[in-house]
Amino acid sequence: MPELSKLIDKKFSKVDNEWQWTYSCLFKLIFNTKTINEVTITDHTWKKKGREKITKKLILELLAYRINGERLIPEPKKNPNWKRDHFVVKRLPYQNEKYKLVFWFKDNTDNHLWIKVCHLQD
Repeated sequence: MPELSKLIDKKFSKVDNEWQWTYSCLFKLIFNTKTINEVTITDHTWKKKGREKITKKLILELLAYRINGERLIPEPKKNPNWKRDHFVVKRLPYQNEKYKLVFWFKDNTDNHLWIKVCHLQD
């Protein structure tokens, strides 16, 4: 399997109480016709019980092999005060499992995805 990314930043956010890893994409990632150059993954994606199988590598593989080239409509905002449009992909098949992935464009960008949630679905 080709190398998918290169770690360019790792930090702990006291505001969000989570670790955040930012990667540059070493593969061509197109989402909603935009070329994505960077992806930030937070530890919120797997620090909850039952998400032990979720890894940064798995999330990057989901982007590279399942989301790449997709056009998705944002989910309606559950809170009208939210600034961002969230994309929620449910029952995303990959390697005989199905996943839910929640992400958005990082503030004021169209080339950087922020991944907040990923977990297995039935």
